[in-house]
Amino acid sequence: MSSCNAQRLDRSAGARVFGADIAGYEAVRMGYPPALYDAIRARLGGDAGAVLEIGPGTGLATRDIMARLHPSRLVAVEADARLAAHLEARLADPRVAVVADGFVEASLAGPFDLACSAAAFHWLDPVPAFAKLRRLLRPGATLALWWNSYRQPGEDDLADAIVPLLADVPLAPSEGAAGHYSLDVDLHRAAMTGAGFDRFEPFRFRRERELDAAGARALYASYSYVRALPAVRRERLLDAIADLVDTRFGGRARNVVLTALYLAIAPGAAQG
Repeated sequence: MSSCNAQRLDRSAGARVFGADIAGYEAVRMGYPPALYDAIRARLGGDAGAVLEIGPGTGLATRDIMARLHPSRLVAVEADARLAAHLEARLADPRVAVVADGFVEASLAGPFDLACSAAAFHWLDPVPAFAKLRRLLRPGATLALWWNSYRQPGEDDLADAIVPLLADVPLAPSEGAAGHYSLDVDLHRAAMTGAGFDRFEPFRFRRERELDAAGARALYASYSYVRALPAVRRERLLDAIADLVDTRFGGRARNVVLTALYLAIAPGAAQG
């Protein structure tokens, strides 16, 4: 993004901020496109087998993983105890085990055929996280990392207009200097192949919707860096965003949602 803001939230914030308003998060965050799961299934060559999900949050992706990839079992590792309890109650599926712990710290029994993380991997230190994934995945297993980006300056006018309002707000680790870090293909190629994963493959999906003032306010209220602000400052920012939609965009603004998916396989597979 065009802001010069270099402040960042600590990665530990990811385990604290989202569980405070589970309903608010679920109400405004979009699921992921069906084509994303089709791409994962094509890489797998069929049903998913044993799946490890890192940072499932409210289960936005978990439900679709179960429905579309048909795993024999799924272990969901969630650092926020409130979200873990919500997910366990929401799914109530004997194939799903929810572990309330940080991924790097958790005691987990592999091997897994698929490890995935939807909008959560940026909260982890990638070095120990990738090392643990290599230990837990069977050779040739699939690693899938993906994100929705709702705020990409240069892609829609609303995002551009909001940039100045965030100039002094400490942003999430996923917010890069030139946009959401999930859209940086070279960065993810270097990270995944540098950690020993093979057959890197990027995908990008684009969707659009319209937000009214209340919808834009609710979307930004779900962001970690907005939730982490002191209450008065947070409300002032959200009011300014809602006012922007009403005054500059006539009450409705286009919201471009870009979804990035990165696939790779664990080392040790026979090369065909």
